[in-house]
Amino acid sequence: MGIGFGLRRYLGLAALVLSAASAASAQSAPAPQSAEPQDESARAASGQPRWTARPLFGETDVYVLPSGATSLLFQLRPTAPTSGATVTDTAYRAEFGLPGRFQLGLHATGRTEGGDSAIGNIDAQTLEMRWALAAWGRLWGNPTMHAEWREASRGADVGTVKLLLGGGNGSGWRWGSNVAWTQEASGAREIARAWTAGVSYESGRFASVGVETRLAFVDRLGTDRHTRSAMARELLAGPSLQIRPVRRLYINLAPLFGATVSSPRSRTTLAASWQF
Repeated sequence: MGIGFGLRRYLGLAALVLSAASAASAQSAPAPQSAEPQDESARAASGQPRWTARPLFGETDVYVLPSGATSLLFQLRPTAPTSGATVTDTAYRAEFGLPGRFQLGLHATGRTEGGDSAIGNIDAQTLEMRWALAAWGRLWGNPTMHAEWREASRGADVGTVKLLLGGGNGSGWRWGSNVAWTQEASGAREIARAWTAGVSYESGRFASVGVETRLAFVDRLGTDRHTRSAMARELLAGPSLQIRPVRRLYINLAPLFGATVSSPRSRTTLAASWQF
């Protein structure tokens, strides 16, 4: 595979960022605090509730991890088109909460089609950075900027920028919404302009249930390489479920189903994460 150098470069960059963050945290923190995020009735000093560190939705992200927190996540996302073989995206993600409301993410990803093995086929890596504009609860929607770059050994490299919004209340209702622009750097130079949204209710200590949707407008270069194709509208919607069997583990399932001619038949996200 051709991803070795890129992965080492990302890991080196991550080590530098984490070293700088640790030094900054040691200088600025007046007293040690637990990195584990708190729930609505017992928040951390930053005011950030616990649910923001365990994403409730398959397509929508909210805010950043608390400083000092780490999350390891495995994700499968099979997409079934209206015709042809199912495409399965696999991701292994490590995410780190940094001082100053920053978050660093390192992802190893792969894609398979049809009956090929969906696990272990890694052919790309992604570097992700997030920054929350203010402490939780200071601004409406808790706006957070997200940028990522995916470097692939097969196919085009891809850049993505997002605006993350979200909020909740003490009665157990949570919401999130993202606006995203994703563009390939070569090949068909596909552009996807997406809006995602989700609403969830915490039905007890161990589970949350909700619904979410994804709307995307996609176009790409035509065969003459000078014009772009007509815009395809993809709309998916479906339920979302999060189970928390133990405090540090959560499991998400979000099967979304297509509602337009241009949409895939289904797109399901299954993720499991352990937090430190």
